[in-house]
Amino acid sequence: MKKLFQTEPLMEISNCEQLKFIGKYKFLEASERHCAFTYEQFYINVKAEKVHIDVLKVEELIIHVEDLQSIEMKKQGDHHET
Repeated sequence: MKKLFQTEPLMEISNCEQLKFIGKYKFLEASERHCAFTYEQFYINVKAEKVHIDVLKVEELIIHVEDLQSIEMKKQGDHHET
């Protein structure tokens, strides 16, 4: 049987212009040139000339960037938030 909905965490980067995250995340901060959030067990900081949040749903985050400068990912401890 084919799955109709994404059930596992997913991180997808398309042409260094769109970043898509499906799974548990917590948005921390955003500005015109960066955004920071936790995703599953990772801290992620995205920097670009322009950052635009396209989708901000319960378990889906889509970010569009122009002139991507960096993506920083750091694995957090093994503690789980409830």
